Amino acid sequence: MGISLFFPNTYHIDRSVTIQRPVSEVFNYMNNLRNWEQWSMWNKDIDSTLKIFYRERSDSLGGVQYFSGDRIGTGRFKIIEHISDQKLGYNLFMNNGDISASGTFTFKAVNNQTTELHWLDSGYVGYNPFFRFMLPNKIKSTSEAFDEGLGRIKKILEGSSRP
Repeated sequence: MGISLFFPNTYHIDRSVTIQRPVSEVFNYMNNLRNWEQWSMWNKDIDSTLKIFYRERSDSLGGVQYFSGDRIGTGRFKIIEHISDQKLGYNLFMNNGDISASGTFTFKAVNNQTTELHWLDSGYVGYNPFFRFMLPNKIKSTSEAFDEGLGRIKKILEGSSRP
């Protein structure tokens, strides 16, 4: 594992999708953490023991979603940046802070009825040689998960049964 010390201990991922909905509609949907259960890949399908709960506020700056499951582990999402119709930033902490990430959704109006949604994520895996060695696989699997999540968001917002 000594070779793993030559691997980076940080990462950055940027994925995007175009959604046929106005930017304000896409932003308002994404702004509420309670909606994340509808599109997130990290759900009861992969961890039947998953429990999700919220602070009193689940939207806007300071909104928090807590989760706990046997397979997924324990953690929380917290909205730490909120610029209406432009940007949502969040922190993810898992397993007592052993794993952390900072993510951002950015919203760009392509025209009055179309939004370009970007999902950016970056994080620090520390000096644990195993985490550093596994980082390329984590980047690949996270990129695939982001693509799937963005596809679900698109399908929900463009579908006939929009929230």
